[in-house]
Amino acid sequence: QLINSVCQQLASVALALWPTWYSQTALFYETKHSSDALLNRFACLDLRASRGGINLPWLKEAVQACMQNKVPILKDFPTGLQLSQLTLAIEPGPLRIAIALTDPHPLDHRLFALAKALPWLAKQTQAEVSLLIPKTLAESPALAPILYEAVTLPTPPPSAASPEAKHTLYPLIGRPHPFSPGEQKLAQWLVQDAELGSLFRFNQPVQTVNQSRYLVDLLWAAGRVVVEIDGYQYHSSRDSFSRDRQRDYELLISGYIVLRLPHDEVIDDVKVAVDKIRDVVRFRQADS
Repeated sequence: QLINSVCQQLASVALALWPTWYSQTALFYETKHSSDALLNRFACLDLRASRGGINLPWLKEAVQACMQNKVPILKDFPTGLQLSQLTLAIEPGPLRIAIALTDPHPLDHRLFALAKALPWLAKQTQAEVSLLIPKTLAESPALAPILYEAVTLPTPPPSAASPEAKHTLYPLIGRPHPFSPGEQKLAQWLVQDAELGSLFRFNQPVQTVNQSRYLVDLLWAAGRVVVEIDGYQYHSSRDSFSRDRQRDYELLISGYIVLRLPHDEVIDDVKVAVDKIRDVVRFRQADS
């Protein structure tokens, strides 16, 4: 049950990251082509990973599933192979998987199964697997094989967070945010644009003359052009409005042109958004 749950979670993450698998930004964007044509583009891709390489039969079916917006759980492949392929697609480097056991008094046969499952999971995924357990299980004989060098975590203080506390998922450097439809759609268009495709990179750090460091949505580094995709949800408060103005000011005095595109515009008419980016790029090129 645990192994199947982890496999399902990894597949859900892989679908959310699609099409930017293997830390690559442009391998799968041409979805109008067949999966066979797509696979030919990266059959010899050097992932520089310590674990094994891509299994092409699995990948062919996984590509087809993701093209149909389906979670890439494939019944015709062993679970171990699917775990290894999903972790590789998510990130060629090692992953860290944390598993929490909340039941303070589980049955012994479940603990014995857990002690067997975790090393197997770590072997298949080549991930760093951590197990968090209640203190009541710290001396469990069933878990003894996996509790060597275990550490006891201090009890955290009572949380003072309000019920409206927010959590932020930060994007990966060089890739469109997996949960920003606007960035995903813009990336699909830009990668196919002969003029703009090679210029811009997503989610890039920029340091200003005031030594502030910002992560911008889209950057043409050589031309010093920043494109921000603003969603109403994250840019409508007084605080966010003020922060955006301060950010634009610091980028301006650091030599950057900042173009802000409404997220809804990118979704509704991405061609208009791309044309605006093109106009700014040509303006910068003419100015230089």
